Amino acid sequence: MADKQTAFQELVLRAKAGDKDVFSEIYETHLTPVYRYCYIRLGNREEAEDTVQETFLKAYLALQRFEATRDNFLPYLFTVARNLLINKGKKKHPDLEPGEVMDREDGGMNTSSYAEEKELSQILREAMEILTDDEREIVAQRYFGERTYAEIAATFDKREDAVRQHIARAMKKMRKHLIQYD
Repeated sequence: MADKQTAFQELVLRAKAGDKDVFSEIYETHLTPVYRYCYIRLGNREEAEDTVQETFLKAYLALQRFEATRDNFLPYLFTVARNLLINKGKKKHPDLEPGEVMDREDGGMNTSSYAEEKELSQILREAMEILTDDEREIVAQRYFGERTYAEIAATFDKREDAVRQHIARAMKKMRKHLIQYD
């Protein structure tokens, strides 16, 4: 693990020195979990892609000020993405609370598999709507952002066992809601 962390720190140092190719390697490494998180929150492919691009642009611009290690860079990206999502929600819906789920728009594809995926995504978003803001954030980061309990605990300044309890309660609520689709 120390070798991976040292290698990652080397990449960050090279990126800080202006090597854009190295930052693209950092981008590729962290893209999938950040995209999944943004997509589940927005429900729109284009908006999720835009938010991911903004997230990485902000990270790149802040790289000189950031002491990135392999262990703290992904939580940093999630924090940036979360703040962007909150700001997007405020711009689109100034009357909504920051934690409320953002509006969804159609992605424009018409295949039947896309329709099924869209329907399942909608059902999942409805199930997530019944969660509290904290539960929704924690579940999204755990299952769509592929973050560990420890990473989530650090982000939310909670104990790891408290994060596990939040997730267990949230999953129980969601199962109860989803039973109607069985």
